[in-house]
Amino acid sequence: MRSSTSGWGQAAAVAVVVAVVVAGAATSLAGCAKRVPQDLHTGADGVPAGARAIKLENNEGRARGIVSYPGGDRVDWRVIELPPGQTGQLELTLRWTPPRPGLDLSFEVYNQYGRTLASARPIANRTSRRARKSVTIDGASGKVRVQIYASGRGDAGAYTLLATWKPTVVDTFDWATQEVADPPRLPAVPLPEPGCTPDDFDKKRRSCVDVCPREYDASWPACFDTCPVPPRPEIKACKLCDKNQLDPCLPDCRQYYAECNLAAIDMKNPTCWDKRAPAISAQLTDITPADDGTLVTVGAGNTDGLTKSWTGALVDRAGTAVRGGALRVISIGKDYTRAKVALTAIPAGATVVLTPPPPPPAPVCK
Repeated sequence: MRSSTSGWGQAAAVAVVVAVVVAGAATSLAGCAKRVPQDLHTGADGVPAGARAIKLENNEGRARGIVSYPGGDRVDWRVIELPPGQTGQLELTLRWTPPRPGLDLSFEVYNQYGRTLASARPIANRTSRRARKSVTIDGASGKVRVQIYASGRGDAGAYTLLATWKPTVVDTFDWATQEVADPPRLPAVPLPEPGCTPDDFDKKRRSCVDVCPREYDASWPACFDTCPVPPRPEIKACKLCDKNQLDPCLPDCRQYYAECNLAAIDMKNPTCWDKRAPAISAQLTDITPADDGTLVTVGAGNTDGLTKSWTGALVDRAGTAVRGGALRVISIGKDYTRAKVALTAIPAGATVVLTPPPPPPAPVCK
């Protein structure tokens, strides 16, 4: 049905709708099996290509018309062309007057590419007397098409569609006209500290920490194992080693000691001072559930240098420590270690890293 643009009074519109509905009902009664097709009497605006334009004046526009499912004119299409190059908020409100209370109209909103932007769906409660629906679309632009339709087979109404446009305010700040302050100056990068030699020595220079000055200073840590030139008998570093009675505190004696065996650290050997055994990676050979965790057996033991002072932790396939996977050593055998972990489930592929205790303090040499 063609829509009116100006001269429809509310009473006349309702009367037309009533006439259409009555005619549709009469047709239905005349032939019980016959139903009026929804587009039997529709006009050119019943398809998207025939959508009638809604012109915006002062950012508002409206359209009036009638849709009736029993009258064979179920759908009207409208198109709104928003200002070119602008984006904003489009609010659409549909009001209608039905021939009898409870009849429903709905509408769908599409962009120029056919994508749905918003929907005012049919009402589920047919006892409702609501005759108004609205949607708000943010970021609208270009051409917007609106499909207005009678919701169900018996619905009809004279409608008014109101469109309100609010363009997005564009920031017109022109940075090119503004004065920009210079950035603060970077702090100067300090010059690299010069190296240190016994002849160019300065206690305040960090590079001199491990250098004994040419003018021997017995209180300077780097001089403790250095014999001055000429030698001074009261300096321990100048004393010659007695091979038959090795003194680990004499620097001259250290050449006669074997390299430290990290698997069995001997603190009488000065080459072991401040050394610790390396960590050991081992496989889990048994996993047994327990009431408050899990009992595990690890494939490393006494022959690997393990003692109860060692600690252990589960790691995953990537070598990352498993949360809550700390081990408490229970017993150590020749080639195994039994331990307990608080976890009730061990991750698949997990292994164990065993770590020795920190090294004991080295003897104080006088």
